[in-house]
Amino acid sequence: MISFRGTAGLVIAASAAILLLVLPGTAFGHASLIGSTPERGAELRNAPEAVVFEFSEPVEASFGAIKVFDSAGDEIQMGEPFRPAGDGSRLATSLPTSLPDGLYTSTYRVISADSHPVSGGIVFSIGEAGPGSGRTISELLEGSEAGPVTDVAFWLDRWLGYLAIAVAVGALGFLLALWGPALRVEQLTSAGGVLIEQAGNAADRTRRLLSAAIAAGLIASVFAIPLQGAVAAGTDFWSALDLTVINDVIDTRFGAVFALRALAWLLLLPLAFMASRAFSTGRPLRSLPVLAAAAGAVFLVVSPALAGHAATREPVWLMLSSDVVHVAAMAFWTGTLVALMVILPAVTRRLPNDLDRIRVLTDFLLRFSTLALVSVALIAATGVIQAIVQLDSVADLWQTAYGRALSVKILLFLLLIGLAAANRRRLIPALVERRERGLAPGPPGMSIRRNLRLEAVLAAAVLAATAALVSYTPPATGGEGPLSGSVPVGSERLDYTVDPALQGSNELHLYIFDDLDGAPLEVDSLEVTFALPDSDIPPVDAEASRAGPGHFVVPSAMLAVKGDWIAEVSVRFSRFESETSEIEVPIG
Repeated sequence: MISFRGTAGLVIAASAAILLLVLPGTAFGHASLIGSTPERGAELRNAPEAVVFEFSEPVEASFGAIKVFDSAGDEIQMGEPFRPAGDGSRLATSLPTSLPDGLYTSTYRVISADSHPVSGGIVFSIGEAGPGSGRTISELLEGSEAGPVTDVAFWLDRWLGYLAIAVAVGALGFLLALWGPALRVEQLTSAGGVLIEQAGNAADRTRRLLSAAIAAGLIASVFAIPLQGAVAAGTDFWSALDLTVINDVIDTRFGAVFALRALAWLLLLPLAFMASRAFSTGRPLRSLPVLAAAAGAVFLVVSPALAGHAATREPVWLMLSSDVVHVAAMAFWTGTLVALMVILPAVTRRLPNDLDRIRVLTDFLLRFSTLALVSVALIAATGVIQAIVQLDSVADLWQTAYGRALSVKILLFLLLIGLAAANRRRLIPALVERRERGLAPGPPGMSIRRNLRLEAVLAAAVLAATAALVSYTPPATGGEGPLSGSVPVGSERLDYTVDPALQGSNELHLYIFDDLDGAPLEVDSLEVTFALPDSDIPPVDAEASRAGPGHFVVPSAMLAVKGDWIAEVSVRFSRFESETSEIEVPIG
């Protein structure tokens, strides 16, 4: 068996160094636009030198993130985006030295600290605005979306990566937690040496399993970088294979983690060829390659936390640690289950008699059942911790995309627990009884084989749900700072900003634009009410004052209770025409 005695300090030091390289110093959530220069809807006498966007947190934007369109719909920005004064939360693009009068639209597409894209835009005018391009901000942004094919490919890539981590951890778990102890017991009790005789078959299966996991994990890690580039840049996969885009991705936290993950898979290669000695002799493997492989395995388990939501949510220490334990426990349980199905049959089918078969089978299943129970407890506990932090309310489980994906994962996990419980309470005791009577595994053995296969399928489905889950923004990130967005109001567009979107007094800015040309609209009046249905708080009027053409401000909306508030905005365009829209304002 593999032992890390004498090298544990080096493993810990190597792992800590890797963590320090990629772990952000401050936790962030989901970025939102809090201001711009020019301001949204600004009417300028002279052309600005640049368009500047300011966000609620530092953003990653090396992907040609800002575009500026003139009234003809042509792009006019110059050069690459830059950060004014090196401020990571501000992003700008230069404009030509002289711009004619007219209406201009600027869009942005940046990457939040949680690796999700954030997009939007503003409209401003210079001198006599005149007609617009006839394309809305939404339409201009549509051309910068990666598309459903890329989204599905990214989901499949993440799923393959999770499966590979589980299988690799499972192969190591089988060797360390099942085969090693069973071999020591056999050596101490002189039970015939049947495991040593079959060590070659077990080692061969393990080598193949590890090699497949390493190949799949390496492919998934490498392909994740251009896929992230495609999502970030709003393009397709093939365009993202450009070296500039790949370098831009590697410069981000996500890219650094996945580049290191690819290296970690390569470090795991020695175990695929050196584990056979541990199968046959039980002697510990102590060498630099094994130490490197151990550090690689540790990083594989930690990497999902570093690349995902856990590294961007407060408290960081709790979210990171719970996510690492969650991934390790799930990978150990599901991966060891797969290893058990793949490796153990190669051993038992070549044993000389039924008594040896049922003895080896029951010994391994009893040991695995105990470890699986511990894994389930850890998965459940850490899952609850993450759900409490990531969700605003129980209703988020069915009202948000993140919550629905989490609900599917929970349901599949409960089915998985049900099968494991049936094995532990009914089938394994039946096998033990048959062993004591000197009988072959018989029907209980067939039932366990069927259940284990179904467990493996459900475990793969749980990982598929996880791969979808990480692509969505957790609902709780909505209440971490200024909130902005856009909703239709009749045939026009209503843009809004809520600052700071926290419990207490909030300032609400409302902008009404012609959805065709983006021009600010003069309206007769605007009325706003706030309600919190979940807490039975009825609509309360908020005073909105006119601040400019199509621009209204609610200077102090008292949203003192945490929850999903509904702002109902009624716009009277003329004496005979009025429209109403609703804005959801999550208050954390």
